[in-house]
Amino acid sequence: MAFVYETTVRFGQVDPAKVVYFARVYEMAHEAFEELMGAAGFPVGPLFEKSEWGMPLVHTEATYRRPWRLGENIRIEGTISEITERSVEFEYAFKDEAEHVRTRVKMRHAFVSLDTFQARSAPKDFITAMHGLGLIA
Repeated sequence: MAFVYETTVRFGQVDPAKVVYFARVYEMAHEAFEELMGAAGFPVGPLFEKSEWGMPLVHTEATYRRPWRLGENIRIEGTISEITERSVEFEYAFKDEAEHVRTRVKMRHAFVSLDTFQARSAPKDFITAMHGLGLIA
């Protein structure tokens, strides 16, 4: 199952060629991440202010199959493509209205203690929440 976040290409996201500037897809993927974490009970603001753990981004990559244009609707489907003892990789499939994947973004986050910023195991409440969203079988 995927977590779904929908958005529309805005004027400030396009470049002079009238297509989404490549870096803006990372911003949209991060918006989807923030919504996913909120739905899991971990709104990003309070997570970093009150939690003992955090999830800094340690690797990201994107594949662009076809450009996005101003005003187009995007359905971003977020899934967990891999989870290990100390990291999680989310994958975001950017789909158009015909359900074609036009962009794919992968973002790997490490789990760290916010006190020491040292690596730590995936928090049990995070694992439980991801099960609840259907992102972990």
